[in-house]
Amino acid sequence: MTDIERTVPGVVVMRLDGRGPLNLLGRGSFQALKAELDRVYQDPRVRAVILTGSGGRAFSAGVDLHEMKDLDAAGAESFITALHGPARKLLTMAVPAIAAIRGPCLGGALELALACDIRIATEDAVLGLPEVRVGIPSVIEASLLPPTIGLGRARRLLLTGETVDASEALGMGLVDRVVSASSLMQEAHGTANAFLGMSRDVLESQKQIVAKWLELGEEASAAFTIKEFARFFTTRVPHEGMSAFLEKRAPEFGG
Repeated sequence: MTDIERTVPGVVVMRLDGRGPLNLLGRGSFQALKAELDRVYQDPRVRAVILTGSGGRAFSAGVDLHEMKDLDAAGAESFITALHGPARKLLTMAVPAIAAIRGPCLGGALELALACDIRIATEDAVLGLPEVRVGIPSVIEASLLPPTIGLGRARRLLLTGETVDASEALGMGLVDRVVSASSLMQEAHGTANAFLGMSRDVLESQKQIVAKWLELGEEASAAFTIKEFARFFTTRVPHEGMSAFLEKRAPEFGG
C-alpha cells in the first residue's frame, strides 16, 4: 500500500507502506505506488511529490525476499516490471519528485529514490544496492546510478553490494542534502514549496528534457536487464542467496 497526504495544496506526500518496521516492499507496494502516481499526473494542481517511508524508521530496506525468493523466471520478470512502473513514472512525470530518506534505503527502494529528482537524507540513512549479495543483479533504475555518482563509484557499489552512510552518500552525490531526522519532512516540504509558483507545463517540459538526456540507452537497457533478471530465476542462485540471508548463514552458490 501507499499512504497519501495532501496537507499542503499542490504538494502530495506518498508514504511507502511495506511489511514490517523495515518497510519491505512487494509487488502490491509497487502497483499501489504506480496507481497513485498516475492519479497525481492527472491532477493539474499538483506541483511536487514527496516520497518517504511509513513508520518513521526506514524509507525501505528493499524488496520483500520472502515474496521474491521462490519466483520462477516469469514471476521474476513480472515482479521487477512492477517495480519499473512507478520508478519510470517518478523519473518522467510532470512534476518534481523528492525522496525524503530516513534509515535504510536499499535495493529496489534506492532505485525508486534514484528515479526522484531530489534526495534528502537523514544522518542515520544507509543507502546501497546489495542485490549481488543475495544472488541477483541490480537492474532497471539501477542504471541511473552511474550518471548520478560516476561510473567508478557505481561499479564499486554494484559489484560489492556495499552500503554507504549519509555522509559518504552526500560526498559522492547520491543524496543532495543531509539533515536531522526531526527536520526531514520540514526540509522536504521547504524544497517542494519552491515549485508551487512554477508553471506545471514548464516543470513537465524540463523533466522530459532531463529524461531524454538519460535515455541514451536507458530504456533499452531496462528492457535487457528485466530479461537478465528473470534469467537468474532459471537457476538456483536467487533461492539460495535469499534463503541464506533469511536464515543468517553464508550462501553456497557453488561455481
